Amino acid sequence: MGDAFWPSVFLAMGLLLITLELFVPSGGLIGLSAVACLGLGIWKAFQSSNSLGMTFVLIEFIAVPLTAIVAFRLWARSPIGRRFLLAPPSEDEIDVSHAGGRGDGLTGAEGRAMTPLRPSGHVEIRGRRYDGMAESGLIAEGSRVRVVRVRSGQLIVRPVEASSVAPAPTPAARPPDDGPAADFDLDVENPQLS
Repeated sequence: MGDAFWPSVFLAMGLLLITLELFVPSGGLIGLSAVACLGLGIWKAFQSSNSLGMTFVLIEFIAVPLTAIVAFRLWARSPIGRRFLLAPPSEDEIDVSHAGGRGDGLTGAEGRAMTPLRPSGHVEIRGRRYDGMAESGLIAEGSRVRVVRVRSGQLIVRPVEASSVAPAPTPAARPPDDGPAADFDLDVENPQLS
């Protein structure tokens, strides 16, 4: 047996235990054993000679991260790893729920706000209902709006200038209903104040 036999055995055991740590839940016990084996390997190598010790330090400096990376990639493909890691989204999940090009060609079109835009709501453009978002501020229901741009299937709108649009009709004011309270005379002197 040469001088490098026991350092090589401890190095191999340490790398194997690093890999095993990912697959077997041990609360870190296997990881501590891996560190101990790697340390013993370096100690045994330095007992033989300083040059062998430095060689094993360099080997461990390269082998330990590579082993950890390979072990993690193997673990990610295992049944346990697939339960822990998220799967990449499918093509159907990447596409937005809106039909492609739903708002294309509507930039500059005018319509009206079907709901108050605070900042999101619904707008009617060319007789169709769309999701809308106010470019800034709030837009009241029934206001005239112009499409500024389309983003992710949602129309970004701004109110049309008031000078170019006739004001919306307001409901007629109803005269106040006096009701039964009108029968009471409220000009009564309070005897306690006198």
